[in-house]
Amino acid sequence: MAAALIVLVFLASFVLLYRGILAEFQILGGGAALVLAIGATSGVYPLGMAFDSIYFETLAMIFGMSALSALLARAGLFAHLAERAARNSGGGARWVLLMMVLVTYAVSLAANSLATMVVLVPITLNLCRRVGLNPVPVIIAEIVAANLGGASTMIGDFPNMILASVGHLHFNDFIAGLMPVCLVLLAALLVFYEVRAGDWHPVSPAVAADVGPLDRAPGDDGLMRAGIMIAVATVSLLVLAGPLDLRPGPIAFLAGLAALVVGRFSEDELLHACGATDVLFFAALFVMVGGLLAAGVLDTTVVWLESVTRGHAGVRAVLLMWLAAATTLFIGAGSSAAVFAPMAASLQLAGDSAAAWWALSLGIMAGSSGALYGATAGSLAMNQYVQFVRRHPETLATVPEGRDFTHREYMRWGMPLMGIFLGVSTVYIAVITP
Repeated sequence: MAAALIVLVFLASFVLLYRGILAEFQILGGGAALVLAIGATSGVYPLGMAFDSIYFETLAMIFGMSALSALLARAGLFAHLAERAARNSGGGARWVLLMMVLVTYAVSLAANSLATMVVLVPITLNLCRRVGLNPVPVIIAEIVAANLGGASTMIGDFPNMILASVGHLHFNDFIAGLMPVCLVLLAALLVFYEVRAGDWHPVSPAVAADVGPLDRAPGDDGLMRAGIMIAVATVSLLVLAGPLDLRPGPIAFLAGLAALVVGRFSEDELLHACGATDVLFFAALFVMVGGLLAAGVLDTTVVWLESVTRGHAGVRAVLLMWLAAATTLFIGAGSSAAVFAPMAASLQLAGDSAAAWWALSLGIMAGSSGALYGATAGSLAMNQYVQFVRRHPETLATVPEGRDFTHREYMRWGMPLMGIFLGVSTVYIAVITP
């Protein structure tokens, strides 16, 4: 009975999340409270077990990398990189796409996708308006590139931070296990856009010899130098964490504290800069997933997964990847990672080596690229587009009829890319699984 109630609360919470009735952390906070009440009343999930279900290392990494991303964005580093790329593109459609995709991927290796898209989408919209290019496919490509960049490193997105904590993985593990295949997928993204060039190239391209300034706020050179020094020191320590037997959580936490001190954020900016709502969201989510684990729901799923794969580690890892991708389409990347990470840990104990973690990360990345709701920054990018079009209605002249930035239009690009990513990743997982 308790298991059924906990599952019901979990499903109801994500229905409310999908409807967008309240803030995400408020919905999951209420859901976590209900799960705790059900667990305590039934004796299935006592408070001590709920406390143990919270991955504090993940929360420390979310805090630290959010603060560092906020510092670098405040200093103008991301905007500077994007403007340099835009100016070097010369206004040609193909080069605009290439430059913005590469910058997005590079920034997302260390910055979370929300911080990345907050800075890059306005620059992309301004650039596309000036050169007469439909911005919708370019922004979609940037969202997917941000997903790929985030999946390439331990600190690039929330799902990998969760996997690092649950799997006791290090920064170098992700570089070796995921970055090579993500670079292949990045190339596949660019080839896909080239194949569909007629669907997004302007009929009469407006080539600008000099794009000119893109109306960004001026950066702070001193703040930028300080931010880069903190970022370099953080990455260096994360690279050395394995040999020095250090965990990434404390390193990221100290980097976040340093970023907050250097950044001189106001009281109104402080909570946003340190990712407070994300920390609360994932703390509540971990409590809810812990309830599923305590009630035996996740163990039952693992037993089913092992039974249908009949001991074949490669098949099991690939099935996990595809299940994670399908789930991410509906509940989002971070939530999917929190649900599937305990399952991957069980499969890991069954002898699947690191392939279970890489399969899970790649599946979540593919699912977050397939639909707008699955992408962490998807809704944010859409809102930025809508607000920009209101200020600059002439932008719609570059958008073909019926091809505005909608969930359906995103899926028209995202779903084929999801299929390509899953296909390539399936081959990769099959090759590396012992």
